Amino acid sequence: MWNAFILAFAMTVAVSDGRWRRIPRWLTTSGLLAGLAYHIFFGGFWPALATAGLAFGLGLSLYELRAIGGGDVKLVTALGGMLGFQSWARAVEVAIAVAGVMALVGVIRQRVLLQTVCNMGRLLKHFAVNGLPPHPEIQVQNQGLVRIPFGVAAAAGTVCAVVLR
Repeated sequence: MWNAFILAFAMTVAVSDGRWRRIPRWLTTSGLLAGLAYHIFFGGFWPALATAGLAFGLGLSLYELRAIGGGDVKLVTALGGMLGFQSWARAVEVAIAVAGVMALVGVIRQRVLLQTVCNMGRLLKHFAVNGLPPHPEIQVQNQGLVRIPFGVAAAAGTVCAVVLR
């Protein structure tokens, strides 16, 4: 039953992010609270809470770099609380790979591969010279760049993590 809930959560996130490019706060908050409540009753509360905290910290770091949006931070946090560390780590690993493939497909479809490679060089140079403040142009909020709905990739990762438990 719990795995079905997690899968339904992941699919709802994927549809929302894929269609409207938003992951509602009520959805991620509900997922986190449901995950922690589940672990209170069925074991693993402290590891789930620690995983949610780790996920939040890592997500917030990427958000500060403007690499991901706020909904993505809340999503990885909720998944941490729902899945626990090992399944969460597997889900994130697969999600990052899927997001990379989605981004590559988007770059090729929009015919901006060379520009994207140049942007990656500009981004690395920016970090080498300035440290880690976000780049003023190459960031998730720039609508002119290729952007992908991470919720879709996270859903794929979550499905893999739940199926391979």
